[in-house]
Amino acid sequence: MLGRLLVAAAAELGYGAAGKGARVTAIYIRRTVHEGIWARRIALFFLQLLILTVLLHRFGMLGSQAAINLFMVALGGLVLAICVSAFALARIWFGGQLGARDALAGIAYALAGLAVPAWFLSHALILPRLTDVNTSPSNPVQFNQLAAQRPADANVPQSPDPTEIALQRRAYPDLQPLELERSVTETFEIVHEAVKRVGWTVVAAEPPAGGAPGHIEATDYTLIMGLPIDIAVRVAGDEHTAEVDMRSASRYGPHDLGENAERVRAAFAEVHAALEKGEKTSLEQAEPKPKTGAVPQLKKPVKKRRVKRNRRPPAAPPSDRGGFPLLSPD
Repeated sequence: MLGRLLVAAAAELGYGAAGKGARVTAIYIRRTVHEGIWARRIALFFLQLLILTVLLHRFGMLGSQAAINLFMVALGGLVLAICVSAFALARIWFGGQLGARDALAGIAYALAGLAVPAWFLSHALILPRLTDVNTSPSNPVQFNQLAAQRPADANVPQSPDPTEIALQRRAYPDLQPLELERSVTETFEIVHEAVKRVGWTVVAAEPPAGGAPGHIEATDYTLIMGLPIDIAVRVAGDEHTAEVDMRSASRYGPHDLGENAERVRAAFAEVHAALEKGEKTSLEQAEPKPKTGAVPQLKKPVKKRRVKRNRRPPAAPPSDRGGFPLLSPD
């Protein structure tokens, strides 16, 4: 509307100054939609906030709970940028103003920041709302040292209620205790080595003794945010069979997004791989070493006697030739 008024005013002024028949130059001004500019600015700001939050938490300069709060604020800001960009594009479509480039840039920045979190957050719609997973929910493995190391703002490890047990069994029916036909001592050594190979940090390791089961506690961290996860392992059994139970619990967040179940599967898969390769435990590898200063005795090679064989039988005595005895000259 304003552009048309300017064109009409310019035409009247030109006509009055030049008179009849004069050529009039019309100036048409197109306005820029400022919502597109703000959408680009909002998206770029919250994208930088998202990256900065992850880096600060990774390097230990930001607490886990504060990092989660800033992470959620950044995700909300990126969603807001998409909404503002959509509003700007709608105004441009119906009004013909400028600013589509800024609005599209805002959508691109927002989608770049939401791509990876959206892939992880999609698990929240499929998987149950759990933060603690046990292979034996009715008799979970207890945390000893890690329970004391949890901060006050972290999740409190508790025994699961019947609702959580039903949710876990429905979502993860494969999470069962691992039973091996090996002694409990040998199984503890295998599980201990498997925990190290998957990259977990072992906090405590108590081998089985006096009928008490073996106990292992370790920590791991999530891929993107680096949030800590606590793992506890129990190895019980006798001289012939052993049973391995595992528990994985997230310290922060209302949903583990399937991270705990994947860690239990990874550890059990590593144990199976070690058994298939036939790797020896540290007890099996311990062999008595030869005494220092002792010279190894080499066995003397046994020489085989060569048996001489006559290629042809010896000549018969002269009396046997032709059946006639030879006459002596006498």
